[in-house]
Amino acid sequence: MAQAYRAGWKVVTATNPSDPPEAVDNLIALLADEGVSHLFINPGTDSAPVQEALAAARAAGTPAPQPVLCLHESVALAAAIGHHMVSGRPQALMVHVDAGTLNLGCQLHNAQRNRTPVVVFAGRAPYTTAPEVRGHRDASIHWQQEQLDQQAVMRAYGKWHMEVPRGRELAPIVRRAFQVAQSSPAGPAYVMLPREALMEPGAGSLPRRLYPAVPPGPDPSALERLAAILADSARVVIVTARTAADPDSATVLARIAELLGAPVVDQGDRANLPAGHPLHSMTDPTPLQSADAVLLLDSEVPWVPDQVAPPADARVLQIDVDPVKVSMPLWSYPVEIALTADTRVALPLLEQALLRRATSDLREKWTARRRAVEAEIARLRLEADRKSGSDLPADVPDAMLAALDRALPEDAVVVEEAVTNRPAVSRQVRRRPGRFFDTGAPGLGWAPGGALGIKLAGPEAPVVAVCGDGAFNFSVPTAALWSAHRYGAPFVTVVLNNHSYRASKVPVMELYPDGVSVRANDFLETQLTPDIGYAALAQACGGAGRTVHTPQEMDSAIRWAIAETDRGRCAVLDVVLPQP
Repeated sequence: MAQAYRAGWKVVTATNPSDPPEAVDNLIALLADEGVSHLFINPGTDSAPVQEALAAARAAGTPAPQPVLCLHESVALAAAIGHHMVSGRPQALMVHVDAGTLNLGCQLHNAQRNRTPVVVFAGRAPYTTAPEVRGHRDASIHWQQEQLDQQAVMRAYGKWHMEVPRGRELAPIVRRAFQVAQSSPAGPAYVMLPREALMEPGAGSLPRRLYPAVPPGPDPSALERLAAILADSARVVIVTARTAADPDSATVLARIAELLGAPVVDQGDRANLPAGHPLHSMTDPTPLQSADAVLLLDSEVPWVPDQVAPPADARVLQIDVDPVKVSMPLWSYPVEIALTADTRVALPLLEQALLRRATSDLREKWTARRRAVEAEIARLRLEADRKSGSDLPADVPDAMLAALDRALPEDAVVVEEAVTNRPAVSRQVRRRPGRFFDTGAPGLGWAPGGALGIKLAGPEAPVVAVCGDGAFNFSVPTAALWSAHRYGAPFVTVVLNNHSYRASKVPVMELYPDGVSVRANDFLETQLTPDIGYAALAQACGGAGRTVHTPQEMDSAIRWAIAETDRGRCAVLDVVLPQP
C-alpha cells in the first residue's frame, strides 16, 4: 500500500488514485457500516493488510472500528461476548490463521451458547509463491499454517463459514456474514481471508446492507393454547435463564408472574426480575417439584433430572428462538407446546392473552396463589439472610458476597463466573436488570475478558467481575488486564479463592463416596496449592491488588478497588475462602 486519500466512505490506497480500493479497505469500511465499534484483534503475518488499512483510515479520518489489541485470542472473544451483552451491537474479531482460531478455545463455546452475533475473521495462508502476486508466500510458516480444513475448528460452534476467494468478492461475503450472525438464533460466523485476496482490488462501492431477519413472533393459535393451559393450571412455575438480555423484558416477565402467582426460577444468566422481587425464587429449583405447568423461557437446561424435576404429568411449555436445541444432541425435555419466538415479542402477547382470560374467579385464584408463593420465597430469603451473617465455614462465601453487594454502588455492573459459588451469588448479589451478566455456559475463563468488553461498551458504570480462582486462572488475566489499561477500560476482579478446582472435586466425592480419594482425603488433582499471589499479579500488570480475609474487610476493599478504577487502574481482590 502506498498513498492514502479520502474518497467518501472508503480509503483508497494505491499509487494511482484512480485505481479501485484494495479489498481490505472495503473490509474496514464495511465493519464501520455494520455498526461494529471495536475490532478485537490479535495480529499475525496474514493481518498486515488489515493493520495497514486501519492506519490509513485513521490518517484519512474515514469511519473505522477502534482496534483493541488483545494479547490472547480467548480474551478477544470473551470481550466481544461481553460487549454485545451491553451494547447489542454486532461484534468482530481478527485472529491469525489456524493457530489464532484454535486459541479462541472455549470462548467459542460461550459465544455459541450465548448466541453472540460475532464475525470471526481469520487469516489463511497465502496460496501462491509467485513473487509478482502481492501477498504471496514469503515465510516458512505459510506452509506450516496451512491446514486441510481450517474452518473445521468453527464448524461445531458457528452458524456459517466461508473463505474470500477474490478481492472483489470480499464485500458481499462480509455483508452475508453479518446478516447470518445477527439473524435469530444469532451466533458466530467465520470468514477466512487469504492475504492475496485482501490486497486485490475490491468493490468500487459498498454493496447494500443485508439486514438480519426480523425476530420471530409466536404462532397465534399456539400462543392461545399455551395461555389457556397456564390460566387453567393450579401451580405454574416459570423457568428462565436470560429473558432479561433485553432489560425491558424483565418488567413484562414480572407482570406475568404476578398475574399468575407463579414463582420464577431464575437460572441467573441475567438479572431476570427486578431486584428483590417477591416471586423471585433465585436459582432454587424446588418449586418444580410440585408444578402442574412449567413455562420455559430462554433456558438451555431447564432442570437436571437427577437433582429435581417436575411431576411426570406436569405440562411443559416453552418460548424460545431455538426451542429444539439442535446443537445439543440429547436435549429431550417433554415439551408439549414449543413456540419458536423471541420472548421480547412473545411475552407482551402472552400477557394480553392471559388478561383476556382473567375472569374474576381466576384472578381470585391467582391472587391467593401469589400470596402463598411469596410467603414460601420469603422463607427462602430468611435462610439466605442467615447465611449472610454467619461465621460458619460453609457460609463464608455467602457472607463475603453479601458484604460485597452492600458495598457496591447502585449502578455497578456485576460480571459473574463463580462456578460452585454461583448459588451464593444468586442468594446474595442483587442487581437490577441490565446490571448482571453471566455466560451461562461452562467454558470457564470468560469473566475478566468479558468485563473488559462490558466496560468498553458502557464506560460510565463501575464493572466488577466475580469469579472463582480456577476460572480466573483460565482467563489469561494478564492479557485482560493489559488491554484494559491500554484502552482505558479498568475493572475490578473479585477472586473467590478456595484454593481448589471444587467443581472437579465434587464429582469424585459423589461418584466414589467410599473411594480412596474420600477415605484418604486425597484430591491432589484439584488442589490449587501452592497459592498464587493474585494481588501481586495485578500489580505486575500495572494495576492494584489486596487480599480480603473477612467479610468485615470487604466494604473498605470494594470502595478502595473502585477508587482505583476511577484512577484508571484495574484492581484485583483476592478473597480468601475456606478450602473445601
